[in-house]
Amino acid sequence: MKPPRLLGEAVRLVARIGGYLARNADPPPGHQLLWRGYTEFQFMCLGFALREDG
Repeated sequence: MKPPRLLGEAVRLVARIGGYLARNADPPPGHQLLWRGYTEFQFMCLGFALREDG
């Protein structure tokens, strides 16, 4: 998977982690989905860091 080139793409990726379905008729993701996605992403990063340590 390529890294996002635009801020909107990055926001949609974080929202997808939070449960956003990204269908054509869906409105843009809201603050709750972005928060869920961000906290889940933090846990993923923490797990990855713990895996590297050991």
